[in-house]
Amino acid sequence: MTSCCAALAWLWLSASPASAAEERSLGPGVYDPTQRRLPRTHRFRLAFQLDHVRLSAAMDQDTGKTQRFHYLPLQLDFGYQVQLFKFMMLRPSLAFGGNPANTAESMPALVHPQLFGGYSGRAFGAALGYGYLHPFPVRKDVISDTRGGLGQPVITANHAVRVELSYTTRVDRGALTFAARIGGVKSHIRHYQQLDERSWRFMWGVQLGWYFGDGHRAREREQERQRQRRERRPR
Repeated sequence: MTSCCAALAWLWLSASPASAAEERSLGPGVYDPTQRRLPRTHRFRLAFQLDHVRLSAAMDQDTGKTQRFHYLPLQLDFGYQVQLFKFMMLRPSLAFGGNPANTAESMPALVHPQLFGGYSGRAFGAALGYGYLHPFPVRKDVISDTRGGLGQPVITANHAVRVELSYTTRVDRGALTFAARIGGVKSHIRHYQQLDERSWRFMWGVQLGWYFGDGHRAREREQERQRQRRERRPR
């Protein structure tokens, strides 16, 4: 048993220098793309973001039909992610966009600052985040000139808390990421004279984004510093 453990330890120790030598043999700034690496310490991200909130409904007194309203902001999200303690991350971001749903006339545009933090590994991630949705301009009970229908509701003071699950894969000189989010948003919803309340509503969303850079310049600089240190050593 002792000899078996010693043999395994010898194999592990002998394999480590070989792997390092193989990586160094690829040259400065070049590495095996099949080997996943930890996320870079500082990364900028640009993402397309889609969120959805189910709003109130109203009944047409003439026809008896009910119309359900939805809030569906499509946004462009600008984010910066910093890696902490190897596997932890913090990502503030700011999103801008429009609302193509059937409340487009009452809430056409929005600003959406967000802050997410959690686990970020070589491929998968999980985070908890907060966001504040600020639609503008807000016009309660406005009726669409093109689609008709009933007056549209508005939501203000929107505080969202959500869980995010993500997958990131490296592509040449960057990384492609996909994320799914679920949670709730506490809003002040107003619709006609019958509805004026603050309540929590279910909210889901998806993201497709791109992390800029793959860190090859930083690796090249580090390898160059190591080479210079080796050259300065006395022989």
